[in-house]
Parts: sequence; C-alpha cells; structure tokens
Amino acid sequence: MQIRKPLEFRKLLNHTSTRWSRLVAVCGVTTLLLLVTLLATIWGQQGAPPIDFSSMISTANTKFIAAIFINDGVYIPDESKKDAVSNGKIGNTSAEDIRISSNANDFNGIYVKGSKSNYTLSNATINLSGYGSNDFLGIGSGAMVNSGGTLVLKNVKITTNGVIRSATTSTDNSTLKVYNSMLIANGGTLPKSYVAKIGAGMMEPPAPLGLSGTARTCLTLDNSSSYFYDSTIIADGWGALSTDIALDHVYLEANNCDVQVRNKGYGTYADWNCKVVINNSKISTAGYAGIIASIGEIHFSKVNASSSGRGFLIHSVMRSNPAEIALLEIKDGKITTQDTLILVKSANADITIDGAKLVSKNGSLIHSVINDDSMATKTNGQKVPGIKATLRNTTLEGNILHEDTERAMLISLVSTALKGAIKNASVSLDTSSKWTATSNSNLTILDAANVSPIDALTGVTITAVAGQGCKLKGDYKLPGGGNLIVKSNVVSHK
Repeated sequence: MQIRKPLEFRKLLNHTSTRWSRLVAVCGVTTLLLLVTLLATIWGQQGAPPIDFSSMISTANTKFIAAIFINDGVYIPDESKKDAVSNGKIGNTSAEDIRISSNANDFNGIYVKGSKSNYTLSNATINLSGYGSNDFLGIGSGAMVNSGGTLVLKNVKITTNGVIRSATTSTDNSTLKVYNSMLIANGGTLPKSYVAKIGAGMMEPPAPLGLSGTARTCLTLDNSSSYFYDSTIIADGWGALSTDIALDHVYLEANNCDVQVRNKGYGTYADWNCKVVINNSKISTAGYAGIIASIGEIHFSKVNASSSGRGFLIHSVMRSNPAEIALLEIKDGKITTQDTLILVKSANADITIDGAKLVSKNGSLIHSVINDDSMATKTNGQKVPGIKATLRNTTLEGNILHEDTERAMLISLVSTALKGAIKNASVSLDTSSKWTATSNSNLTILDAANVSPIDALTGVTITAVAGQGCKLKGDYKLPGGGNLIVKSNVVSHK
C-alpha cells in the first residue's frame, strides 16, 4: 500500500511520530488515506513526485517486547523476557534447541535489530497467542528482523494464534532466510471494538479483495528481503507470503516450498515495487494464488498451484500514475482454478505464460474489467500502456475477454495452441500457433499473412478487423466448420 510523497510532506509527517499518532487517533487511518490520496492526485497532475507513507512502517519509536532481544549483534538479557523461553542455549549470534511460548498480546518471539546482527535460530519452536496491534510494524511477530539485520531460521516451527500475528516479519533494510521450517498463522477473532480500516492497525484484508482472515503469515516490507527454502507456510486466510509498503524495493523468494491458505486468502502478494519469485513450489488456496498491485512483479517457475477461487488478480489502487505496469510471468508448472485464471481490474499488465499448463474450470482464462474499488487508480482520460499477454510454448483452453474500456489488450501466440473465444482484443499469431474459436468472437488481427493459424468450430463466427500487418480480407470458411469475417479500413485496437 505504498504511496509516495513530496519532500515537504515527508518532513511534516516525520517531524514527530507523536503528531502523526495524534492525527491517526483523531481522524482515523482511512480518513487520512483518503485525504492524502486526493492530495497525491492533485500533486501528480501538477507533475510533483508521487506520495508515500514511510511513517506507517517506521519502527524507531516502537518498543518491542520479545522473548529474545538482539541488538547489533548482542543478546540483551534485560530486554528479553526469559520466562517465556525454555530449554536450549542463547548467545550473541545464535540460539538453538529453544522453546518460546507466550499468551501475551503484542509479544514477539525473537526480535533481531541492527546492521551488526547476523543471527541464526535453529531447532526451535515458537508458539504465540493473543492479539497483535500492528503488523506493519511487526508487533507480535513470531520472528522479526529489523533495522538492517539478518535473521536465519533453520528447522524452526512458528505457530501464531490471534489477529495480525505474523509468523515472520522482515522490515527496514533487513534480510530473512528460512530453511526447512514450518510457519503457521491461524489468525483469530476480531475484537468487538474493531472498526474496519486500511493501513496501520488493519486486522483484516481490504473488503474489495473479497478475502477472509485476520493474519498474514509472512510479511516483508520497507526495502527488505525474505527467502524461504524447503519450508511449509500456512495461512488460515488473508495471505501466506505477503509484501507491503516497499518504498524503494522489496524482494521475496520461495524455493521448494508448500504454501497453504485454508480459506479465502492469497498465496502471495506483490505490492508496489515488490518482486516475488516462487520456484518449484506448491500453492493451494481458496482465494488467489497471487495478487499484484500496480508495478509489483510475480514470477512463477515450475509451480503447481490449485485454487478453488481465482488464479491471479492484477489491480491498481491508491496511485496517481495510471501508466504503471504490473508484471506476471508463469513458466512451466500447472495452475488450476475454479474461477477466472487471470483477472485484471483497471490495471496495465505484462503477462507471459511460457510452457505452463493453465486450467480454468469455468473456462475463463484472462478477463479484464473496470475495477469497482472506490480507491482504484483512475486514468482521467490519459493514454495508458494497456494489457499485453504473451502465450508461448503451451496448449491452452479458455476464453479471453477484454471488458476494460479504458485500455487496450494485445494477445500474442507464439508456438501455442489456444481453444476458446477472444473478445475485444488485438491478436497476433506466429506460423507455429493455432487458435480455434469455440464461440463467437470479435477482435483485431495483427501480422497475419494467411488464414491458416485461425480456426472455428461449426456454428461459430469470428468477426475481425484487419490491423497492422494483416493481409486478410473478406469471408473465410474455416476447416473446423466455422466462419471468419475480416473487415478492413477500420481503426485497430492496437
């Protein structure tokens, strides 16, 4: 949820954290977000830098209470709640064979801080219950690394029970590495006094996402990186591998992992300026395999994902620049969904499917729509890059439907066989590709020297416009029994 701000606004927010806290207390986070989003739009139209909420993730004035407290490479017994720790050994650079257990609210398991910290926790168990109060700050996280530190987890099991109790948090230019571990966030019941909000202290996903849950299992923010190897990551809902407020960048990588989301949540989320790479892993969810916001990136390689909901959501909210492009790359592997496989809501996207098998049980492969989220980024009549999808080295079945009237869609087939309808998009096919329309379609055809890559089933009509490089014109009876009608001298979608 990154928003950037002019230097003057940054100085105002950072003048004292107390003033910011008072503003939040008086106005509420949602009201302030709406206000600065309006200001961001005005400033953006005037050519000023976009805005951001760095103060929301500033931990400088946050007091952390933890079972193990490490500061700049030194174990601080006086800052550590030793009565929550049993067994094992704790040193300045490592701890092993320990058990941490606590039912206290806002209590961290292990907290590692400072650029001089390079800490390894191995063969450990952490069990935390009770409320968290702010997962943007990592309050209540099972294992947290902050302020340029490095934390390594080896053969560690972390279980949290309670709202916004993340199993891991990496923030403020820090690095987290996890090996052969199990990370579980079970979430909890929302307090009766909770009022839905977006921003610091939010205890559930934003309503427009249509998700459930009250905790994100692993959270990476603020110029930090997280790496997961041979591990199991479980979320009750909301999200398993999450990113937020990148500022300049955030990087999240998972290798040979098993990612499970029991209810309507996401396997991973790539927020603005966040890059997520998932390799040789499994994902199961009732929500989304992945969500991308604005200029986020998701790269799947040899991932086997199943979703009783959708595959991917690409959207843009709370941004002043409508030209930003999300990046989704799916290479090899298999993605199976009950609903739409790739849903794009009022966003520009560069999508590449390379050698992957995509199966949408409702027959919707790619669908673009106007976002009904009140915070959706508006084009305000500006020309935007649009949606580009390259389907390469694969065989796919499913429809491609473009219903976003604010931007164009370009589909490129390269050594690919596609069966399904295409509507309102521009399409190019190389000579080694084949598209068979299974229901009536309308599109712009690009770069076609002959009709051989195009087919349609009996009773199906393809109505097309000859776009750039297309030499087709007139009516064609196709081998599958359908018809192609190509009109010329009409403005291309491209």
